[in-house]
Amino acid sequence: MKEMAQIKRGRFKPRPLNIFLIALAVVVTGVLSWSSLMLARTEIKIQADGKQLTHKTLKATVGDALTEAGVTVGSRDKVTPGLKEKVHGGMAVVVERAFPVYLAADGSKSTVYTTSASVRDVLKLASLDLSEKDRVDPALDSTVEPGCEIRVIRVAEETIKEQFPIPEGSERKSDSSMIKGEQRIVQEGAPGEGERLIRVVYEDGKEVSRSTVQEQVLRPAVNRIVAYGTTAAVSRGGNTLRFRRSLQVRATAYGPSVGSHTATGHSVAKGIVAVDPQVIPLGSRLYVDGYGYGRALDVGSAIKGNAIDVFFPSDAECLSWGVRSVTVYILE
Repeated sequence: MKEMAQIKRGRFKPRPLNIFLIALAVVVTGVLSWSSLMLARTEIKIQADGKQLTHKTLKATVGDALTEAGVTVGSRDKVTPGLKEKVHGGMAVVVERAFPVYLAADGSKSTVYTTSASVRDVLKLASLDLSEKDRVDPALDSTVEPGCEIRVIRVAEETIKEQFPIPEGSERKSDSSMIKGEQRIVQEGAPGEGERLIRVVYEDGKEVSRSTVQEQVLRPAVNRIVAYGTTAAVSRGGNTLRFRRSLQVRATAYGPSVGSHTATGHSVAKGIVAVDPQVIPLGSRLYVDGYGYGRALDVGSAIKGNAIDVFFPSDAECLSWGVRSVTVYILE
């Protein structure tokens, strides 16, 4: 007490031993405090960027502990447990780095940064809405990979009406009152009209397909009806002619001035007929109305199609014949 009083009055001079004891007490107190602090730190394991490290911390949250450990976290990186979670001993913290995914939609491309996720999750992250018919490649449930591209194909449909012509048909009816080779139009045809509903599909605004949904007839077509002859015999000059075929032809005449022999080597004479072999075979026995019996034994450069050239012994007869339309019967 006396020494304390002397210290207060400034008269006390501490001894060296006292100074040492005081200093020792301060050091021991500091060491004990530091030891207590070191023992109070929490040990956690951090996995990031392909590495794993052990870190001791006094920080209360995962986020603060990562900052203390020098691990930066981006806004799109995923940390498990979350940054605001309380730190506890033995905790394992995983930092998953975000990677770029490319998104092509509505005529433009954008980049979205994400961690492991499905295509559906990436579209939500990009605030991209889908309609019921839109297509996505890869599929919505697929897991994205770094650098992959997601393509959104906008699909739209519309139904349109379309008129279309219905072509006229054709019917043939036999008529025994007409000879073979003759035909007559009994009824003229006329096209009809129909209407169809068509579903048109567009992808990204471009038409990709059309399909008929429904079809109806607005006006039916009218068939063209042609009667054809079936009678294979006619009477000429009191004689009955039986024939295989008859046809209407343009008939001209030629005389001896063109030569003395036909193209087939026969001598020219009354009854020689020049024909187109593609229509009337050479050698056929014929009956030409207004001319009589004949044989197809000659050809000519001007005789093409339904045309014949009949021979007359004189030029006067040829002039008298002129050019006329006649029926030719190809006899049996």
